Amino acid sequence: METLTYIQSLRKSLKDLLQDEDVYLIGEDIAEPYGGAFKVSKGLSEIFPEKIIPTPMSEQAFTGLGVGMALAGLKPIVEIMFGDFITLSLDQILNHASKFCWGFNKKLNIVVRTPMGGYRGYGATHSQSLEKIYFGLPNIHVVAPSIVVDPGTLLSNSIKLGEPILFIENKLDYPRKMFNTFKNHNLYLVDQKGDSDFPLTLIRFKEEENEALTIITYGGMVAPSIDLQYKLYVNYEISIRLVCISSLSPLDFDNLYDIVKNDHLILTIEEGHVPFGLGDTIISQLFLRGYRNDALIIGAKNQVIGAAEAYEKYTLPDFEKIEQIIKEKLAPNGVS
Repeated sequence: METLTYIQSLRKSLKDLLQDEDVYLIGEDIAEPYGGAFKVSKGLSEIFPEKIIPTPMSEQAFTGLGVGMALAGLKPIVEIMFGDFITLSLDQILNHASKFCWGFNKKLNIVVRTPMGGYRGYGATHSQSLEKIYFGLPNIHVVAPSIVVDPGTLLSNSIKLGEPILFIENKLDYPRKMFNTFKNHNLYLVDQKGDSDFPLTLIRFKEEENEALTIITYGGMVAPSIDLQYKLYVNYEISIRLVCISSLSPLDFDNLYDIVKNDHLILTIEEGHVPFGLGDTIISQLFLRGYRNDALIIGAKNQVIGAAEAYEKYTLPDFEKIEQIIKEKLAPNGVS
């Protein structure tokens, strides 16, 4: 049966991976009857009662448990209930797991999964996107599935890599259908570049070859970017190409440059705070490689994310405003 939703893909992958005697799932409230804060592990503890390890509320401790298990040759998948608490695991990942890979010249098959993102009114300490803390660190990978790159496949690829991976899921993506099930899917061309395990995915309309701009984005920002892409094309005949990144760090800047080097306008969208985010890095790396055209960087405002809907919307990327920015940028006198 074809996977229809993001969460179904993740759960199926976990179920398949747990059949490996070396794979374990570790985290808070992941066993029945709860099945995880976002129900990704729902039902798995009944199938694999010895492979699901519920833990106390101490992210540093159970991430350290996972690192020790990986050092012993096992393949732990650690779930952090909310991405905001990934800060508590930083020492175990940066000063232990990544150093063990180097110091012992040893593969560590460990994945730390966590949901990031806002737009749910969860407030200042449950709505952040903090993955940039882990960018550019040695022997640490940051992977972000989306509705265009099967999250279950990425998870399976991640546990085989042999270096610690921070696996960024997005809260709003869990119930979303995968892009290949969209009713308008046949209107698009979808192409993948670079590493087949963690690709750059290009999405464009079949009838268009000279897009007005390229949006570079990842994770939970992919779905609303596709909605915006369709809306601008149907309502205003503005054609946009999307580049969706699955490996945030390391990032394939050379392939990315080859894709966008002739573009007249690039727009990066991320849910994390800017400046000093992924968009800044992307644009600077593209300029170092020779890109000389226009670029815009959009992310969360550099302020705390409030729980009130209006305040949260003001802080996080607003796609109504992004639509207006694009229309003004491409047609200063307005788009009829």
